[in-house]
Amino acid sequence: MTTNIERGTGPDLTLFLAFHRGLRRDFGRLAEALDRCPAGDERRRALIDEHTAMQLRALHHHHSDEDANIWPLLRSLVPESTEVLDRLEAEHQEMDDVIARLTGRPRPAPEQARDLRRLHELLNTHLDLEESQVVPLIRAHITPEWWEESGKAVVKSHGRELPMVAAWTLDAASEEQRAHILATVPLIMRVLYRLAWRRAYERRVAQVFG
Repeated sequence: MTTNIERGTGPDLTLFLAFHRGLRRDFGRLAEALDRCPAGDERRRALIDEHTAMQLRALHHHHSDEDANIWPLLRSLVPESTEVLDRLEAEHQEMDDVIARLTGRPRPAPEQARDLRRLHELLNTHLDLEESQVVPLIRAHITPEWWEESGKAVVKSHGRELPMVAAWTLDAASEEQRAHILATVPLIMRVLYRLAWRRAYERRVAQVFG
């Protein structure tokens, strides 16, 4: 079978990998924000919890798309990927157990921060494996057309939270990634980002992280 690498083609993973950068960064930052939140400051705690919930929903969308769409396609295209994909799915489940605690009843800040740090550790280990072993398979075997259509569905799935998720992703992206994303997204999204989305995100970040 001829691969994308052999043809010199492949899907554009810039947005996917920029999203990973945000996942790698911010659950640890949220734990630190909880550490700094003064006892009794209910407004600040509510803002941290709200931002945490948004990022957990974004993570859920990401993992759901991988489990439902990307991994099954890779299993069919690259049967030898089964072992590593099984491991990644098991890690998703392990993270889901932590996420369930983070999205359950309100808990004291130290308990919430402890689970945020655990999720940070699990995610970074998980993404190390995914990026080293599975991203090359995506580049080699999945067509740009399939990847683009799948990406549109994921973007749509964020619904009303898309502006915040998009601005968060661009904030976490490298300069090169950010420039590429802004050059390739629809014009209306660039305009909205520059006029409104980025400012709303920056206000949220100032409130949450100080």
